Amino acid sequence: MAIILIMQQVNLNNIDLNLLVALDVLLDECHVTKSADRLDISQPAMSRTLARLRKTFDDPLLVRVPNGYERTARAEDLIEPLKEALDQVRQTFAKPSFDPSTATDVFRISTLDYAEVVVLPTFMDLVTRKAPYSQIEIVRRGFFSLDEVLDGRADISFGVIPSSVPKHCVVQPLFEDSYVCVMRKNHPLAKTEFTMDEYLEYPHSIVQTGVGSGSHVDDVLRRSGCNRRIAKCSPYFIGSLLSIGNTDLIETLPKRMVEPLLRAGNLVMRDLPFPVEPVTLSQIWHARNSNNISHRWFRHQISLAAQSVSDNR
Repeated sequence: MAIILIMQQVNLNNIDLNLLVALDVLLDECHVTKSADRLDISQPAMSRTLARLRKTFDDPLLVRVPNGYERTARAEDLIEPLKEALDQVRQTFAKPSFDPSTATDVFRISTLDYAEVVVLPTFMDLVTRKAPYSQIEIVRRGFFSLDEVLDGRADISFGVIPSSVPKHCVVQPLFEDSYVCVMRKNHPLAKTEFTMDEYLEYPHSIVQTGVGSGSHVDDVLRRSGCNRRIAKCSPYFIGSLLSIGNTDLIETLPKRMVEPLLRAGNLVMRDLPFPVEPVTLSQIWHARNSNNISHRWFRHQISLAAQSVSDNR
């Protein structure tokens, strides 16, 4: 004959969950006075607790025998699930831990290729040594976009922050970068200082990473009543820079991006003939991840890498 057990749904609102700790001790000790001593309460208080437990479970739980108490069959059945439930509760309230040396997390960074040239060499060195089983994934960042962070496609966004940041995003400025002018080594302007007029005389290559996106440099020029002639637009820093090595085009880019690529691209770097405020590079993340212990560790590695970049001026 098959026996079918039907488990009724229990309304926890009607149960004092603090009783479960006392029940666990009572079932261990099978003795009211010893249980009271373990919980540092009086024997009468422990007796009242046992009475409440008996009413809650509709079972005596402990019955008197000549040498003390004995567990009922219902109490015996409760021992293992009770300990498992209390362990789960303890884990819920335990402080989370994170061990980089064994972590297999995938950390996604939304950025342009600027970060891969300037920050990621140091960042990857830190991560591969400290967290060798983790994985870093680069997610293409839209122009001044935080969409990748907002919708969960990326853990952080790295780059120049947009003019308006959603209130549920957190911004950590990391370092500044100034603009410089780049051209081929035998460019007519390569060996001398040059004027604004000479700068504007030549065609320009620009990095434009979004439809209709503006340029900080062009904003400065317009405020001075000037415009430069754009001969080429590209969404990529590296490709844009390396493509001008056999032309008279001039590229104006953040200095830290340019320096590692000069030799490979047959290029030289010159100061601009007009002042442009430096840009601030930041990491940005959704506030929901602020206290995530592994997220916090990876953000700290980016901060360390950025500090290294900032120190090596």
